[in-house]
Amino acid sequence: MTAKNFAELLLLSAIWGASFLFMRISAPEMGALPVAFLRIIIAALTLAPLLYLVARKYLPEVEDKRRLLLHLTAVGIGNSIIPFIFFSYAAINIDAGLSSIINATTPLWGALFGLVILNTRLNRLGWLGLFTGFIGVFVLSSHKLSGDMDSALLSILAVVAATCMYGLSANYSKRFLVGVPPMMVAAGTMAISAVLVSPALFVMDLPFATISNAAWSAQIALGAVCTGIAYVIFYRLIEHTGPTKAMTVTYLIPIFGVLFGYLFLQEALHLNMLFGGILILFGVMLTTGLFNKQK
Repeated sequence: MTAKNFAELLLLSAIWGASFLFMRISAPEMGALPVAFLRIIIAALTLAPLLYLVARKYLPEVEDKRRLLLHLTAVGIGNSIIPFIFFSYAAINIDAGLSSIINATTPLWGALFGLVILNTRLNRLGWLGLFTGFIGVFVLSSHKLSGDMDSALLSILAVVAATCMYGLSANYSKRFLVGVPPMMVAAGTMAISAVLVSPALFVMDLPFATISNAAWSAQIALGAVCTGIAYVIFYRLIEHTGPTKAMTVTYLIPIFGVLFGYLFLQEALHLNMLFGGILILFGVMLTTGLFNKQK
């Protein structure tokens, strides 16, 4: 990985870490569904020029376009619509830093669903990593579970479910979208998702008069920068460094998520968050074989 690639990796980590900050600002005023749907629509508009360029070159070579559309739709629902709704809901009740750390469990779900969808195998260290990572989620969340049990627990489960959908969608893509250009998958699934959620958004009664400028600014940044532009950077990293190195962004996002929450939202830092975060990252490294690769 070159110095330029590493700088892009850090930039992407900061952008995705900031997404939890922006959701924490916009979701309490707008509500979970509007935040999720607006995020998708704004991202789709941001990626539209790239989708046009990639689709114009790729689609004429596709024989079964209906099959491609169905698979892109499935990934769009599982990788954008459902997780964005869950993350937005969680942002109303739990801290941005907490959500960003739980988000680091995504590779654990990827490995788990890989067993089912791709028939991959885990060694003993891999299974130990899965167990360690999920124990880390409990340790990380323990300070929240001692307060408002209902809202905190549901929000934590929502983030876990969102990362679960990411893991499922990643494996689905590996099985059914092999050979499709990554940017076609990214921009195409976002465009399809935007088409699916737009009707629902337009019938919602958004309290436009009471939504602050800060919430609108956060929402635009969430869709255009943290989703649209972030996808471009991420798939550029995949192209230049490979998917394994690009996915290390997952390990760095919590650093920025916790930092931004502390600096801009005055979110409290708890010792169990440190221990839980370490357990999650350690579990992810075991499950993904990172330790073995370094030998």
